[in-house]
Order: sequence, then C-alpha cells, then structure tokens
Amino acid sequence: MTLEEKNVLYHFFRDDCSEEERNQLHTWLANDLDENDANDLLSSIWNKTDEDNKYHVDKESITRNIRHSVQLDKPKANISAKRQPQSFQKRRNSSFMVIASILILFFIGGYFLTDNSSPSTAHEHTAKLLEKTTSKGQRSSILLRDGSKVTLNSETTITYNDNFGLDNRNIQLDGEAFFEVTKNKNLPFTVISEHLETRALGTSFNVRDFADEANASIALATGEVKVNRTAVALRTSNVILKPNEQITLDKTSQDWLKTDFDPDHVLSWRKNNLYFNDMYLADIIKTLERWYNVKIAVKGAGIEKLKYEGTGKFERQSLENILGSLGYTMGFSSSVNEKQIIIHLTD
Repeated sequence: MTLEEKNVLYHFFRDDCSEEERNQLHTWLANDLDENDANDLLSSIWNKTDEDNKYHVDKESITRNIRHSVQLDKPKANISAKRQPQSFQKRRNSSFMVIASILILFFIGGYFLTDNSSPSTAHEHTAKLLEKTTSKGQRSSILLRDGSKVTLNSETTITYNDNFGLDNRNIQLDGEAFFEVTKNKNLPFTVISEHLETRALGTSFNVRDFADEANASIALATGEVKVNRTAVALRTSNVILKPNEQITLDKTSQDWLKTDFDPDHVLSWRKNNLYFNDMYLADIIKTLERWYNVKIAVKGAGIEKLKYEGTGKFERQSLENILGSLGYTMGFSSSVNEKQIIIHLTD
C-alpha cells in the first residue's frame, strides 16, 4: 500500500477527505484490494495496536470478514457487459464492509495510517518536537524542510516534529501566521490551532488564533483549504474556502461565519502595517502591546464602550502617532515615554 493510499484512508476515517479522495478510496477498495493487501493492512494496524487494547476485539473474526468482503469484490469472469453496472455497485457496497472492518481496528489501535515506518523503526526513533517562537514586537519567516514558508506574527509559536516533510506535514499554532505551502498530494499540510484545523495540499493562507482574543479566523489567499473546528462534537461539519474567503469563529458560541475579505487589510501585518476595522479599544490595546512589545496602562472608566468605528490603516508608524490618531477619533488622550504609556479616558 502506498503512502498516498494510507493518507486517503486516514482522512476518510476522520471524515475530512475530499470528494475526489472518497471516490479514489471506493475505486481502490472495490477493484484493487486483493487478499494480500488486506492482510498487510490488517497486520500493519494490528502490530501497532497497544497490547492493552488487543483483547477488546476478535482479530480472527475481523480477518475472516475482510477476506470475505474482498473475495466478493473480485469480478466474475462470465459477467456480461450489461451486468457490469450492477457488479460495480455490488463491489462498491462491499467496499464499505472493508472500510467498516478496518475502521474498528483503526480506532481501537489508535494507529495513524500516515505512519509509514516499521514497528522496529518506530521504537528506534522517537520524533522530537521542534518549536519556533516570536516574542512581542518581533516577526520572522521560517523555511520548512518541504519548501513551505511560514511567516510568524508577534507573540506566535509553531510546533512540529523533526519528521516534518518526511511522513507528515502537521503544525501546531498558537498566535498568527501566514503559510505558503509547497504542493505535495501525498502529504497534506495541516495546521491545528486551539479552535480551528486547516488542511491544504498546496496553497497560501493566514491563521489567527490568539488565546486572549474572542475570535479565531482563517483567511485564504490562494488555492483551496478545508477547515474544521477542533471541538470533537463539531468535527462532522467542515467548510471549504476559496481565494479571498475567510472563516471567523466565535470561541464562546462556536458559531462560525464565512465571508469575503480584503487581503490588503487582513494580511497587512506581513508588510509591517497595522489595520483596525470596527474594533473595541481594549482589543486595539492588545494588538499594540503585542506589536510594539509594550505595556499600556488605562486610566479612567468606560473602556468597554469605546469602539473604533470604520477602518484605519497605519503604515510603519510609531506608537505615539497611532495613539494620537486613534485618540483624536475615539476621544481619549495618551502619553508616551520610555518609562510608561498611558491612555487617559475622558467622560
């Protein structure tokens, strides 16, 4: 079994494969899976099943079921051309039996089919986690082993293992980053943040999921991506994004909304520009603290009521200039010096 076929099975089990991959899986199971392939797949999963879990299933019974299902899939030599559609439907139906049988072992064993190493190799090498972090006031770019490029916004961390680009392309994200993904149909590129999961083959997109913000979002620049919510109970639904579309998730309600977006605004941070659109002052302060690596104090009451109406773009401006402009529009004053930054609210 090829790595591509294992990846298709893996994503079928997670219910996030594309229609093309689903058809590919049905065709492969109905026409190409012989008894040796079935046994190899079963043994591969079984050998990587934890010993504590093996007693929960009847291996021999499941083996017989898979063999029987595969045997039903083999076309009869004397089937006429007129009966081929019915025969194909029979093979297609029995393919689901094969999927169901393998699915039992997959979930019990907890084995990710994208793991292409032998049992002995898996014990010899334990994947090490690699971490790249930017602090407040810092932005950086990273070139990954597969040729993909990641641009990290301030106060952002990505984590991946040292097998990245070999048997997986999975990245954990905390913060905001822009991904320019090198195409590889055998290894889908997956970005998982606390609230959203994005899967792509070759594309570019922005993920924003800061722990201290009420919303998380994914904005697609080029190509196509599939987005899921990470909450287990909500994983049955997913959204396909096209270029210049974004999905925004309310972390409290778990409701999400797909809309169009302006790349010059949403992606402006990559050019060291700040963009605010209908934002409350409290959220603007969080962004400024992260962007300039400062701590801003607020004196006075009513911050929860102050909102920047409309849009504002600040191109490579100093913090003092930005606060002055915002204060003029929103009705507050500010003082900036080396020791402290204070926003003074007026009633």
